Amino acid sequence: MATGPGSDDSRRHYATTPHLVEMLEAIFQAFRRRSPMALPEFVLHTEGGSHEGDAAVRGSLAELRQELRARGVPFASVRQSALVDATDGGSPMVRALRVVQALGGKPAGSGNEPYVEPHAWRGGRRQYGQYEFPRSELLLAIESVVRELGPDAEPDELLHGLNRTGWRPGGVQWTARLRDAVTDASRTVPALLIAVVAVLITDKPWYVTLLFLAVVMAALLALSILPGRAPVFLGLRREVRWFLSTTYLNQGPRADRGEGLTWRLLRLWPPGPVRQRVAAVARDIQDGALLDEHRAGGGDEDAQRRHLQLRVHALREDLRDAHRAWSLDLRGRKRPTPPVLVLPDATADNGLIELLRAVSDIRSIRSELDPLLVVAAVRHEDIGLLERSYSAEPAARHLTGSGADLPAWYAGWNRARRVSQSPSLEGSTLPWVLRVPLPEGLLLHPDLGVSTLRRSRLSTGRPRWTWLWSLPALALVLAAAGLGLGVRDHRLSSEYCASDLSGANQDTRRVPSPSGHGSECVGVATGGVTFPVARRLQELIHKENEAISGSNYVTLVYAGPLSGPDAEGKSDELVKGFEELRGAYIAQHANNASQPVKLRLLVANGGSDMAGQVEMADRIVDVARRDRTVVGVVGVGRDMTDTDQVLERLRQAELPVVSGTNSGTWLLDKPNFFNLAATDEWQVRQLKLLAEQLRAPGSHGYGTAGRAVVLGRNPGSTRDRYTREQMDHGGRMLTDVGYRVDRLERYKLSNGRPVLGRQVSQICQEGEVPRVVYFAGRTEDINALMDGITSEPGCNGKRIALLAGDDLSQAGFDTDRSSVAANVTLYHLVLTAPGTKDQGTIFVNNLRKLGPEQEKILGLSASTPQTDSAFNDGQTMLMHDATEVLYRAAAGGGEARGRAEAWSGLLRTDIDNLATGRIDFTAATHDDAREQGLEPGTRDNYAISLVRVANTGGAHYDRTVLCSRRAGDRRPLTQRECDADRRAP
Repeated sequence: MATGPGSDDSRRHYATTPHLVEMLEAIFQAFRRRSPMALPEFVLHTEGGSHEGDAAVRGSLAELRQELRARGVPFASVRQSALVDATDGGSPMVRALRVVQALGGKPAGSGNEPYVEPHAWRGGRRQYGQYEFPRSELLLAIESVVRELGPDAEPDELLHGLNRTGWRPGGVQWTARLRDAVTDASRTVPALLIAVVAVLITDKPWYVTLLFLAVVMAALLALSILPGRAPVFLGLRREVRWFLSTTYLNQGPRADRGEGLTWRLLRLWPPGPVRQRVAAVARDIQDGALLDEHRAGGGDEDAQRRHLQLRVHALREDLRDAHRAWSLDLRGRKRPTPPVLVLPDATADNGLIELLRAVSDIRSIRSELDPLLVVAAVRHEDIGLLERSYSAEPAARHLTGSGADLPAWYAGWNRARRVSQSPSLEGSTLPWVLRVPLPEGLLLHPDLGVSTLRRSRLSTGRPRWTWLWSLPALALVLAAAGLGLGVRDHRLSSEYCASDLSGANQDTRRVPSPSGHGSECVGVATGGVTFPVARRLQELIHKENEAISGSNYVTLVYAGPLSGPDAEGKSDELVKGFEELRGAYIAQHANNASQPVKLRLLVANGGSDMAGQVEMADRIVDVARRDRTVVGVVGVGRDMTDTDQVLERLRQAELPVVSGTNSGTWLLDKPNFFNLAATDEWQVRQLKLLAEQLRAPGSHGYGTAGRAVVLGRNPGSTRDRYTREQMDHGGRMLTDVGYRVDRLERYKLSNGRPVLGRQVSQICQEGEVPRVVYFAGRTEDINALMDGITSEPGCNGKRIALLAGDDLSQAGFDTDRSSVAANVTLYHLVLTAPGTKDQGTIFVNNLRKLGPEQEKILGLSASTPQTDSAFNDGQTMLMHDATEVLYRAAAGGGEARGRAEAWSGLLRTDIDNLATGRIDFTAATHDDAREQGLEPGTRDNYAISLVRVANTGGAHYDRTVLCSRRAGDRRPLTQRECDADRRAP
């Protein structure tokens, strides 16, 4: 079936269409490389004067439009049928304005049909976002207010009307104003984030900061939706910034800059000609009367052109902003093709020629280049209206490759454009119009030339690299970053005790718990880290540290067990850590209150059973490497197989160690170790006084004469060395006394609890119940042993004497922590003497310097220390003395000393009247001790007490100190003093 020229039959192809596609392809490829660049207004017309030729031009343009749609080029096409509107008074200027309004976001014309085809400016699925026209919408808001208020509105009325609508078209409803306020406020998010970060790194709580910011933002948003007031964040809008800065609306250097109070209070930009610019725009709108169809014919023509040109200017600026190459989202790089405006039938009556003129005029007035590419079909009879423009032939060949040069027709037009914009030329010109005459031979006879010209395809693909800077890529990066941060945070939180996204506090590390359940924090508490035990006490120490000012201070590190399986800190081992730390704090508080050299105390945790003490020592060394005021360590009170590694690491860091309770005899050979506790060997010598009494035949009513057993813990994973030394020394002592000694198999721990079934059966075997059991285990194991003896039938009615070293002094027999079987009498050692709590000692004087709140947190009484059972085990006094001794060695002469001087000062230490008595480190070796006539392995003797604990019925126990010596008293204990049957006072 035959088809005529201009038919809409999809099978119809015009031979001119490939030429037009080729011309656009040349522009597109150049736009990719040279954006921004000068883009012409293509005006297509026939060379002849026939109506068939005009129709063919429109048909070829329709095919071009289909090609644009197929290739995903963003374009807008004017709807020809809508331009024939009886309600606009037939004014071409009114119709041109309505087209520009529709192109800038207005959805429909004033008639029943939209002026622009649906989906204007939308490309294919690969197009980056939708085009926005905020500047055009601002002008629409002003036009709406002017239309509503009428031609006689004053500037203040105009501003009030704009404030009422929120400076948006259709923004009267408070919901719309709130939505705009949230959008405006979103632009302040980066600044708010910076403010939040700045506050969070200060000492203000984070929730106070967030609450304050939330209140401020809510108040600002509430102000933004109040009717009659300008939005608070109005100055952040890009269209308002453009309206106040564009030189197109300059009112002259002497323009009045006065503004109304409402605007002045709420604007967020420097003073500007707000009132004058709004008034100037409104005056042009009113004088031109383009919004009033009935007055348009009588409106001022210059005002009409200014109104139309301002509208075109806003549209150009919106498109320029949409193609800004180096914007944050790189939208200009993601939009490689210019938006195309298709004018299918531009005539003098329908206003499209006026639109072509307005675009050319505003481009000539303004120096900025915009990305708008216009393609219009003009009838032959109207081409005379565009005579003063450049004419070019369609390209005769295809361009190949992205590096092809611009065609000659573009270069010729561009040169002519630069000259034809000169204001001195006679007559009006349209320098931005490029007329493209199409031969009627190709228009009316489509077979001509098609065989020699392949069909062109527009290159519109988005550069692939821009996908790396896109929301999907950002989401992928954020997901990867979030995953990476999550993995990093998990790794840091599993390795360190305090960590965040910025890093970790490396002074504490997480180590597996010896019980096999969970982990523990081991190391030095810095940067807000606290350990599970004695948190409030650690807070007191932190306050003391914070109160120190200046540089005249020394730093000591307490190292002890401050974590374990007991979350409430009630186990014997954790009570030891609390009591030791309490003694160190008493010394710190007292000296800071009265001495010129202040004492800063750091807290280090060796973990449950001090199993992490090597890691703890490494962290202490790291802190000491950074802080030269660290002069020594107090604590390390548990004798372990890796204690020598701990001492060696600290020795290499030149850090001496003063321990209050570590009784390992072998430690005396360590040059940086100074102990207040009697050694295991020396302790066993004192217990020999009781073992000899219990050995006497027929006396005391105890078990089988001559049999004794030695029971100790299997070190296993705990690496406990104390129990091995106690077993060795105790077994030899009992053998020397004359007992038949059975060394039972060492008991093991299961989930931190002792397993003693087999050992108890051997103790309670029929007819062989021993007279003496030497218990070389730990305090936390005593309850299991007592329960086993109580429940074993073989031990019923058989009295047993239980001998133990100083570790049993930590047992809380006056509380519910420990128990003694009804048929067992316990004899153990305490590393202090009753005189410890006498009036006048340095310890008691320091104790009285505490306040009521401090006494409450420490759980002791400073007014009546003699009757306070909290001191019975000696842990607090021993650590107080250790801290006092090391502090005095480091602060002699009223000046803070270094590590070497502190170490040297310890070797010269001889202090009397301490809690334990006299501490003398001048006898530093075994040979020196022998030369002074002392017991081997002593340093001017030790404080010691022999204590008996017996069950008097139920959960009541009689605790009696049989005999004692204060440190410094060289008189040996005797059996007469240490009578095993002494009655309780």
